[in-house]
Amino acid sequence: MAPPTKILGHDVQQRMLERSQECALKSLTQNECAFNGHEYMCVPFKRLFQQCVMRDGRRLNIEVTDEATNGR
Repeated sequence: MAPPTKILGHDVQQRMLERSQECALKSLTQNECAFNGHEYMCVPFKRLFQQCVMRDGRRLNIEVTDEATNGR
């Protein structure tokens, strides 16, 4: 199970990204599964994060997943 992630508005995300020194795009693939009575059906979906180094040296992960990330 993934750790909880703070939900930030777009404006807050932008301010935090502006205060960072370097960022790298990271991805995580998760599965959403449902049991239909006979078998499990799982659908993978991707989550995207900007992993940034802040000016004070700490690392911060900001989720940047949007509707287009998992579009088919």
